[in-house]
Amino acid sequence: MKEVILNVPEERADEFTARLAALMQECGATMKFQPKDGDFVAFEDDTTEKPFIGIFKSWYADTRDKIECYAHIDDKGELEEEEEYWNADTIRLATEEEKAQLERCLLNARKRWNPEEKCFETCEKYESIKTFDDACDAVRKMAFNGDALADLLLKDLEFNSPRTPDLLAFIKLRIVAYAINDGWTPKFVVGEYRYYPWFYLYTQEEIDRMDEEERSKLLYVGGLAAGGAQCGLSYAHSGYAFSSSATSIGARLAFYDERRAKYAGTKFLELYRDLNFLPPTDEGKE
Repeated sequence: MKEVILNVPEERADEFTARLAALMQECGATMKFQPKDGDFVAFEDDTTEKPFIGIFKSWYADTRDKIECYAHIDDKGELEEEEEYWNADTIRLATEEEKAQLERCLLNARKRWNPEEKCFETCEKYESIKTFDDACDAVRKMAFNGDALADLLLKDLEFNSPRTPDLLAFIKLRIVAYAINDGWTPKFVVGEYRYYPWFYLYTQEEIDRMDEEERSKLLYVGGLAAGGAQCGLSYAHSGYAFSSSATSIGARLAFYDERRAKYAGTKFLELYRDLNFLPPTDEGKE
């Protein structure tokens, strides 16, 4: 089989590739996927149990059967970042699930991929906690390593089985806060600052004046107000409490610094809604 290399203007590459693939399919021919620099790809050869997932960098010379990645996870799920070439008998775009798996591994290594600059940026460990399941996994690892409070938090969730949304949200947020704080808890001593998310509550009239982007950041709370209007909740900023102060959000849900408080208030807005407000109703909601 002879390999043919064509030079196509970058702005028309996707269009050309799609047309060529359609033409080759009509002829009964096949075409190997040609990834671009920075694409998330899945690749394998006859020795792998399942595909490697990587961020494509380049082909090895002109062979088109070995690739170099900025980073990848192997078929055992281990992250590797060293620069070397890997066999790629078959290659395709990674699925969204595969892409998310690689991104989680990078976040655990405190790295975030910048697709514009084609490089890694340093990030915080807590940024790998994007869901409640992520928080449980982090606290479960702490418990496995002998953290007694982490073990108690998981047992509270497993055995207390609260029946109301606010109590369940509180237990879940205790786990979220412990995970994001990486085991830190407030000591209530002089000079200690504790940070917590702060929220705005908007009326229907205020919501109606918002543009689509502002409205998309809201979370509806409660039932209908007296006038038949809905209310909306939005993360506003993080506040802090000095050791001699009290906060309405709950000291056990405090965070070590402002960045963690902001992250929790943005990522886990639904849990804060369930903790502080009546469950939302579908009546009257668009």
